[in-house]
Amino acid sequence: MTTCCSILGIIGLVLTDLAVIISFATPYWVQFKGSINQGLWAVCQSESCQWFFEDKYDSALNTDVDWWVAVQGLVSVGLGIGILCLLVATIALCCECRACNTSQCIGVLLILAFLSLGVGAVVFGFCANKYGEVMIDYDKNNGRRFGWAYWLDAAAAGAALLTGLIYMIDGRGRKV
Repeated sequence: MTTCCSILGIIGLVLTDLAVIISFATPYWVQFKGSINQGLWAVCQSESCQWFFEDKYDSALNTDVDWWVAVQGLVSVGLGIGILCLLVATIALCCECRACNTSQCIGVLLILAFLSLGVGAVVFGFCANKYGEVMIDYDKNNGRRFGWAYWLDAAAAGAALLTGLIYMIDGRGRKV
């Protein structure tokens, strides 16, 4: 039987996954004064974008550093876990397994996604500020600030935690 927590959890999971996908794919992690934006995988200037995997990739911030690759990996892991959770949650809604508690499994995976996305956001925020002089908002001497995609990733981490807790609560109420 599907519970209210399961329905609330699947809605939260869909919203979390959408936020992570949008944040992951868009080039708005760092915004520069003018028309340059940089994300995890692309730099866009006006109407043209250069992608990370192109041979002549020229980024506005240095991406040949370990912390940048670590953030790409952490956000990729968080995205992968989120998609896996959505797949398991959708199957659990359709097929009821009496010998397993999928809600607690999804809850634990979402807490791992929270850790991955959250650590990625913290590492990016700290290192971009320290090494790339990226600020929360433009200041007088610097034309770099954190873009909306970075903040969306941080919000997605919080949403993953909240949704994971909803699934954990749902799993506690189920008898195996």
